[in-house]
Amino acid sequence: MKRTVGRRAAAAALGLCLVAGCGADSSVGGSTDDSGRTVLTWMMWSGGTAERDSWQAAADAVTKAHPDIRVKLETTSFDDYFTKIGTRMAAESSPCIVSTQSLRVAALKDGMRPLDDLIAAQGADTGEFDTAALEGLQVDGAQYGLPYDSGPMVMLYNKERFAEAGVAEPREGWTIADFEVAADRLSTDGVHGFSAFPGDLAMFSMIRTRAGAQPVRENGELGLTAPAVERGIDWYTGLVHEQRSAPPLAGNDSTFPVNQFIAGNTAMVVDGPWDILHVSSESDFDLGMAPLPAGPDGTRTLSAGSGFGIAKSCPVPEKAFAAIKVLTGEKVLTTLAAEGRAYPARPATQQAWLDNAPAGAAEALGTAAETAESMRTTPEWPQISTDLVQYGIPVFNGATPAEAFLAQVQSENSGG
Repeated sequence: MKRTVGRRAAAAALGLCLVAGCGADSSVGGSTDDSGRTVLTWMMWSGGTAERDSWQAAADAVTKAHPDIRVKLETTSFDDYFTKIGTRMAAESSPCIVSTQSLRVAALKDGMRPLDDLIAAQGADTGEFDTAALEGLQVDGAQYGLPYDSGPMVMLYNKERFAEAGVAEPREGWTIADFEVAADRLSTDGVHGFSAFPGDLAMFSMIRTRAGAQPVRENGELGLTAPAVERGIDWYTGLVHEQRSAPPLAGNDSTFPVNQFIAGNTAMVVDGPWDILHVSSESDFDLGMAPLPAGPDGTRTLSAGSGFGIAKSCPVPEKAFAAIKVLTGEKVLTTLAAEGRAYPARPATQQAWLDNAPAGAAEALGTAAETAESMRTTPEWPQISTDLVQYGIPVFNGATPAEAFLAQVQSENSGG
């Protein structure tokens, strides 16, 4: 998940336009003509033609369910999406249907409308969604999106490396101590036991299970300098520069930990369902997966996901929500799951994804989902995530103390 520093400026522009009004045409995102036919614009990220075709099929499914609604799909790359949607919101030219992620919804919420009234009016059964995925698209108790995918973090591991080293494979109930022993014994002959990196979701998932803390407090305040977070970061970064069970970091490439794992240079990595099928197809070893190791209060993990909401500027929110119900409905999610596009946020449709997954995926993800919490964020999170990587690399390599690193990111993004 990549962020750009420019999003801070985009967020500021969004705030100014929402206060002052930018005078854009309110029909840009959607409109209904005199005959009652509605056209809705939906913006989504896409990595190529095949993925765009999948999203177009989802858009077409809306018209099949509601012949009076046509969804006009716009796509852009994932790296560009959040900058573009912020700019569109700032100019009040946003598409009616907004794609978002749990880690970014707080940053976009001022340009989106809460969905709670539409959920009640149209009888959407939110109980059919994974709890953590649903809660991930809430801000201050209000629901800003319905999820289409779910992402509890799990431990991927190289079965062959474990067997060669005579180390017991991770399993449900293994502990942080078991993880540390395995990571140490698997670090030999120029290879390492684990891939560590200052990427927010993987890093804080391990800190949650090890130290019992999230980076944002339950009251919504940034809590990077909380003692438990500091202890967790000190332990996690020490896997690189003290224990040497994870390789040193040469740069800020967020794909580094997974690529090292695929190449066989590390034996374990924390990742989410969105990467599992890719890792399985690209690696030449037997892939295993397990819940994260248990800390003092048992196995814990964090979750993130994506979904769809409605722009505040949308003139036809009722029609937009009817479309979102289809886009997150069983039929569409089953299709996306079978294609490997998403580990769906509706548990009833997850088997279609699991049918193509490596052995053990159902058990690992099932346990992870039971213990997952949605990772809490703040409106400044896109910038915080960038800062964690930028300032975190020297900490992992032993050049900067963890406490000073956390204090800097906390100060620059919360005023203290």
